[in-house]
Amino acid sequence: MTGCGEIDDYSFSRDDVNEFLTSDEDYTGEDADTLDDPGVTGEEDAAPDADETTDESEEKELYIGDLTFEEYEALTLEEQDALRAEERAKVTPAYEDDILPDYRELYDYNNAVIGYIYIDGTTIDAPVLQTLEDYEYYLHRDIDGVESEPGCIILDADSEIGIGTRKEGYLEGYEPTTIQMVHGHNMRNGTMFGSLLKYADASYADSHSIIEYDSLYEKRSYEVIGAFYSQIYPEDSNEFKYYTYNQLDSKEEYDHWIENIEDLALYLRDVPYQYGDEFILLSTCAYQTEDGRFAVFGVRRQ
Repeated sequence: MTGCGEIDDYSFSRDDVNEFLTSDEDYTGEDADTLDDPGVTGEEDAAPDADETTDESEEKELYIGDLTFEEYEALTLEEQDALRAEERAKVTPAYEDDILPDYRELYDYNNAVIGYIYIDGTTIDAPVLQTLEDYEYYLHRDIDGVESEPGCIILDADSEIGIGTRKEGYLEGYEPTTIQMVHGHNMRNGTMFGSLLKYADASYADSHSIIEYDSLYEKRSYEVIGAFYSQIYPEDSNEFKYYTYNQLDSKEEYDHWIENIEDLALYLRDVPYQYGDEFILLSTCAYQTEDGRFAVFGVRRQ
């Protein structure tokens, strides 16, 4: 995520959502057509060639489509976006009727909305958006697609919030990635992720420990573990780049990730977590150094 704003804005609060959902306004007209998410369109993958199927490929642990994580990582960013858009398009229709009533009209208004984040007692209270073809699109625009310094809170392009519910094993949908990497601007007036830096204080984390982060299909909650400062490093550096992690496919990957996160942490709350858990990481700009960042991380409880 690049840049952070320092101007006043009008945040999209939970009260605004409730008012929006109960209004009689028609949001299916001309303006709504301009808000289609390019990331949910695309043709379905062609069926794999049967001749290419081998015992070895059947044993591979597939990450997305017919690719392993390593094969996916070898693709260009454009190819990754196209593949994920195709996979999403395959399963989304089956769940169109299962979107929670709280978010049905919000999603219909702008289908780039993939969830909602709320932390009681803070200013963090807004829809979460994601676009795959231009992942920073809503970082610089409001929910109407109008250029805006505060922008919206967005889910990282390589994070998947998932389709379906944990209760049903994400049947016919797909599971969320291990880490939900959520970005927002550090606004001086406290909106978006402007209040996130308060989590540098462990006592603040204790009194604001629950992050409600819903998908369109299920209610979710995460408990804050800790917070840390970091920065955006040159690509060729050997520094730990927390912002590059979205999926932890092995115990070794998890151990590497959590050890580095714990080393960065300003504090660690007395919260249990282990390999196999799901995590959330809220990231925003900070000014302790050039390209500084501040992040809060937590583990899923519901």
